[in-house]
Amino acid sequence: MAITAFVLQETFRRIIADGGVQNVHKDILPVDEIFRIQKMEEAKAAEARFLRQTLNRCLPARF
Repeated sequence: MAITAFVLQETFRRIIADGGVQNVHKDILPVDEIFRIQKMEEAKAAEARFLRQTLNRCLPARF
């Protein structure tokens, strides 16, 4: 986590110093890559399972 904080701080410093992202945009990961690293698809699937199970327990069988 410390390296992540350092990289974020350095990136923000560069953005402020340069007045924009023109010199750092090539170093910033696309959002879909961040989601892949975070295993977002797995998280969405787990959330769907959890919500389904919760709804099945909370709602009467007639729904």
